[in-house]
Amino acid sequence: MSDLQPGFSAPPPPPPDAPPPFYQPVPAFAPPPPGHPGYVAQQSGYAQPQPQAYSPGWAPSQAPRPYVTAAVAAGGTGALMYQLGGAAAWSIGCGLVSIVVPFFFNMYFPVLPIVGALNGFRAIQRGRLIGGLVGIAVNIVGGLVSLLASGILLGRS
Repeated sequence: MSDLQPGFSAPPPPPPDAPPPFYQPVPAFAPPPPGHPGYVAQQSGYAQPQPQAYSPGWAPSQAPRPYVTAAVAAGGTGALMYQLGGAAAWSIGCGLVSIVVPFFFNMYFPVLPIVGALNGFRAIQRGRLIGGLVGIAVNIVGGLVSLLASGILLGRS
């Protein structure tokens, strides 16, 4: 007796030179091949092999890839350069100009440290905390130098 219903026939067998099917299901657990670091030899009795922990892609005896450490070092430098850019750079520049100019020329900029400090606050608001704090500190020193150069701070006549 056949399992087929009346009027239906079995599909023809594939030709002998046909390629294997495209999709082949992956077994639920495939033990690692012999020679792999996670291979456990089959023991006598009824013990089944247990799945091994995830391997990061390299054996423990191998060193990690060298570009990982270079990428981390470059990322740290890039993050610091980001902190010192934009409004923070303008703040630091204004502070440095207000400090250096009175020593080399007979002039000072009384408003420049204020503009620089405002740029420092703007840098902090935009996520550049380190650069903003450095800029504010430099502008405080620049403001003191400007006050000294004007004669307001020490009362020069």
